[in-house]
Amino acid sequence: MTDSRFYPKTEQVTLEALAEFLSADIIRGEAAKSLENVASLAHAGLGDVAFLSSPQYTAQLETTAAGAVLLDPEKVSALPQDDTVAVLGCANPYQSFARVAQVFHPHTARMMPLAGLQNDAIHPDARLGEDVQLGPNVVIGPGAEIGQGTKIGANTVIGHGCAIGRDCIIGPQSTIQYALIGDDVFMHPQVAIGQDGFGFAPDPQGHIKIPQLGRVIVQNNVEVGAGCKIDRGALDDTVIGEGTKLDNLIHLAHNVQIGRHCFIAASVGVAGSTQIGDYVMIGGMVGVAGHITIGEGAQITAFSGVTKNVAAGARIGGFPAKPVNEWHREIASLSRLRKRKNTD
Repeated sequence: MTDSRFYPKTEQVTLEALAEFLSADIIRGEAAKSLENVASLAHAGLGDVAFLSSPQYTAQLETTAAGAVLLDPEKVSALPQDDTVAVLGCANPYQSFARVAQVFHPHTARMMPLAGLQNDAIHPDARLGEDVQLGPNVVIGPGAEIGQGTKIGANTVIGHGCAIGRDCIIGPQSTIQYALIGDDVFMHPQVAIGQDGFGFAPDPQGHIKIPQLGRVIVQNNVEVGAGCKIDRGALDDTVIGEGTKLDNLIHLAHNVQIGRHCFIAASVGVAGSTQIGDYVMIGGMVGVAGHITIGEGAQITAFSGVTKNVAAGARIGGFPAKPVNEWHREIASLSRLRKRKNTD
């Protein structure tokens, strides 16, 4: 469900109009049915259009409350048997979703223009709590809220509608947009929060931009290192759990969800829609593939490449990452083979 403070509600569109726009078939549902937004299968409501392109999410079709689904006609049998969920048959549901999202959000900005600022660059509709301290050249957009005792460094931009809690420190030259930030959050310099996720539907005529309609949620007592880049969600939110600590130069892609009290060292990259449980520790220079789950308390050694799900409490390393003891045995075996070859 998109947040109206960031993404204004759009005009309703009928199922028939969407079908005509996409050159798609109405497999199920009334042509006059009204739809007003896009959402994920898991969180869609009666007025939303969802889609399925990856078999990984087929099970969500059984419980979705979406008003309509963009779907390969062969997958229709997985939908609930009642007629509440309309179906548009699409050869490429992901590409069709990108086009529909642009119908509902044709003017989604990469960064909302901060028009109407006063001379001091604080919009008159922004709300600042007591004892808020602002460095030189701070810009705060319309509808933004800054909690009591928060300090914001020089040349930082806080976008429209953002909320920052109490007693936070936002380092200089940072950018925060499409985000809700908790209390006691410490962000070092040059952090970028809430920019577009990297979402495109491939098309031979030119890749189709998918509007990124989620937010970034940063819970209480999180620390974000210098130069970190955290993309907002495509439909669902990007979330960083309470007490988690991020080192410098980390990139979190859209829809990544990180649990509570995790440690993530410098130069880690986490691809989209990956879920990381509580108390996970990740060493520096690790790359994590998208759409996987890392269980609670797992530990990942530096310079590893994580390509599949990681069980809770596991200790893994290497590329592709595997249990640490197994990885160490493989390294030792290779070393013995090399020494044997050198003595032959």
